[in-house]
Amino acid sequence: MRRLSGVLLFLFLILGGLSPGASKLTAQMIPEAPFGSDTGPEFFGLAGILQPLNNLTDNTGAYGIVMPPDVMMGGEMTYWASRAVGIGVMGLYSPATLEAVGSGRGQGPGTLGETEYMAATVNLTFRLRSSGSAGALEPYFTMGGGLRRLKFYGAEVPPLSATDPMATAALGVRVHLTSSVWFRGELRDMASYYISAATDASKLQNDIGITIGFGVR
Repeated sequence: MRRLSGVLLFLFLILGGLSPGASKLTAQMIPEAPFGSDTGPEFFGLAGILQPLNNLTDNTGAYGIVMPPDVMMGGEMTYWASRAVGIGVMGLYSPATLEAVGSGRGQGPGTLGETEYMAATVNLTFRLRSSGSAGALEPYFTMGGGLRRLKFYGAEVPPLSATDPMATAALGVRVHLTSSVWFRGELRDMASYYISAATDASKLQNDIGITIGFGVR
């Protein structure tokens, strides 16, 4: 947990420190793009932190199940149809673990085993374009839907692996570094329902992804 907190702080420092400097630099070095030149395909490689906010299952007399924070990586391909709107496909992956949440009578059995967190979504993105020095910064909002897949590697009694529909929304900013290279920082919420195989009870999951990345357009 201490290692993840340090990584998270590092990501925020990079995002906070790079944005103002990049804005001033690109305002001097990069001429304003003519109308229509910022449409077309764009690809970003991403890395960051996955922070689940809810337990997968609650205590049912023995122990509940939680997925601790872990690293996350992925990529997104977006096609910008106009200066304001784009549609993209995103894939995210985390080599996570599952742990037991102890009951009131004591702690659970600890780590249950390794799991894979995989998400694939189609996103509609809206961006704010500006002219002059502000044009180096590109705030955006995105929303979409897809699937979340949990693949557990261990004894599954009851089964823990699941594939569930997922909705997602995010806020972020792109920073113009060169004529075709961009830096990006993003905060994303990925919401889905996990159904316990032991009780058939469904539980809302909110998985927060904090990522940075570099891309080409």
